[in-house]
Amino acid sequence: MKEKTFKMTLRSITLFLFCLLSKNHHAQTVFFEDFGVSHTPNSTNDYGRKKSDYVPTGNFSYGTSKANTTNFEPSNIDNSYYAVVAPEFIYSGVIPGFYFWTLADPSTSPFEGANRYAEDHTLGDSHVAVLAINAQTPNTAFYERNFSFTADSYYEVSFWIYVVNPTTQVKLSMKDPVSGVELGGVSTGAIASQSANWQEFKLNFKTPATRCENTVAKLSLQNIFQGGTGNDYYIDDIAVKKLSVQPITSDFTFTCPINSVVADTDGDGIADDLDMDSDNDGILDINECPDLVVNKDFNSTNGTTVTFDAPAADLGFVFDVYTLDNSFNLNINGVNLALNEIEFQPDQTDNIRFKDGSHYGSGGIPQIYQMTGNASNPLVRIIIHKNGSVEMYGSKSTNGHLYPLQLYNGNHFNTINWHRTGSNTVVLKQHVVSVTYITGNGRGVKNGFCDPDGDGISNQFDTDNDGDGCPDAIEGSELVKYDQVHPLNLLADNPDYKYRGQIKVLADGVTKGNPGQVISKSPLANGVPELVNPAADNTSGNNGIADNTDEIPTSEAGQGIGSSQNFTVNACICYNPANTSGTPVLKTQHGITSLNRADSTSEKWPGVRKGAWTALESKTKGFVPNRLTAAQISLIPESDLREGMMVYNITDDCLQVNTTGTASGWKCFTTQTCTTIN
Repeated sequence: MKEKTFKMTLRSITLFLFCLLSKNHHAQTVFFEDFGVSHTPNSTNDYGRKKSDYVPTGNFSYGTSKANTTNFEPSNIDNSYYAVVAPEFIYSGVIPGFYFWTLADPSTSPFEGANRYAEDHTLGDSHVAVLAINAQTPNTAFYERNFSFTADSYYEVSFWIYVVNPTTQVKLSMKDPVSGVELGGVSTGAIASQSANWQEFKLNFKTPATRCENTVAKLSLQNIFQGGTGNDYYIDDIAVKKLSVQPITSDFTFTCPINSVVADTDGDGIADDLDMDSDNDGILDINECPDLVVNKDFNSTNGTTVTFDAPAADLGFVFDVYTLDNSFNLNINGVNLALNEIEFQPDQTDNIRFKDGSHYGSGGIPQIYQMTGNASNPLVRIIIHKNGSVEMYGSKSTNGHLYPLQLYNGNHFNTINWHRTGSNTVVLKQHVVSVTYITGNGRGVKNGFCDPDGDGISNQFDTDNDGDGCPDAIEGSELVKYDQVHPLNLLADNPDYKYRGQIKVLADGVTKGNPGQVISKSPLANGVPELVNPAADNTSGNNGIADNTDEIPTSEAGQGIGSSQNFTVNACICYNPANTSGTPVLKTQHGITSLNRADSTSEKWPGVRKGAWTALESKTKGFVPNRLTAAQISLIPESDLREGMMVYNITDDCLQVNTTGTASGWKCFTTQTCTTIN
């Protein structure tokens, strides 16, 4: 993060709650909320404004822009209204009148009020949004968010504030997530002056020394003062971190919540702790953000057992085999993984095969002991999921790709009781038959916090991990299509707004459903959209149309990460290369040049430029389409409109194309794409 610029007043320094912390270089981020970026304001995106899922319903109303209301109060983000928006864009959505948030448009006469201006507190950021709060009712929460905590631990909460119109006072407290009863908290005291710079406030708190039965609390930021003539402010970069060492001072210790809360991020009816895909993007949680609680290499010969302890591994356990001769079993919390020892060698009554029907030692596939694997490409992989379901994969060549395996010939996986919050013991054992050995790695996996795009949402709950504007469901390893996913840019008043980026269709890829309807509830795909699962793993019994469409086809529950965590690759952008060679090839028949190279001969300029309808070339000139206001565009006679007609809309600040040849067909170019993608 770039260097912060803020100035703490003497009064704020003396506030008893905000104490300097000791260095915690290895603090673990629980969540971080920076409110994202506002798009360049126009009427199609609510002038850069959006809602927050964490502003309590009923406490504050959303201040939509003039694009969606003729009411002055919401457009101006007036008393008891809020919006997530870049400060410099607030004025764009305001119905002209009393104005007090930021500088007025310099092309207009000055408005009343203070007309103060502030950018996001991080220097160099462009169009970064804040939570704009116009507080009126005292003792009212404006931001509340649940988070999980561990016992006998220290946490730091911080947030930045810019007071536009004083006086302001904010209280931070921990609440029971169900009843709302306060468990502990402190207040900033009165902030009686307008901000000259952003201020950061921090506090420490300690969780109960003994483990609480319910380990979810609610962070609550509340307005304390009566508003109406002030009490307007921006909030940014709310963070909760678990500290690695005890701070110098702790502001309070809160008591255990009485009530428990069931988190269901994607709203599919399956709690996150049992949901194998908590954001309905088709990528399993265990792959999106794994954090290891045990990571142990093993090398066993002649039946020597190996034991793994995996406490609180809430995502499960992964067991990789690098070399094997030629059978094994696992015992998990006192229960064997399989009814019988898993035997890979056909002449010793094998009981495992590939799901496609192929076997080790036949059809060009070597015996298991004739191949090897490594950490990147194991020979065999077993995944014990958080719900106790088991998946097993094997390679058909040394360091090769993994393919799904299945037990047969009287063998089957037992029901595993995996302890998501307690201790787990996994024991590796082998029957000794002649030469007997096994090497590999075992690791317990828990939910980590992975946030490459800095939006405060960890990957397993984030439908756009890399922040490139393309849903993870599309950027995963299987061919999920645009029209099978809720767009990320749905407006806040859309009924599917909270499902942005989620897969929205059933297994057939066409029929739409709500989150609870599109998922499988079978053990191996619990909470995973049926679109990306094989028929055997789907509750409906139907094959997911996107399943088995990976680069290397493998029919299995869910899809791989693909490019969903690589911001340099955007699978939603299509770059179709021009057809510049071969037969047929289109010669460019029209062009405009300032380089004096035009020639009527088709093989010279512009004909030498292949595969285009027109060529524009210059080293000193730019191409400027007709620039019209929205009102002027509306006056173009409909008889003159053509599909493909382009203008630059000055009002909406975008290049528009007419898609239908009618007055309602004008659309802004907002996403680079092409019709043949996906």
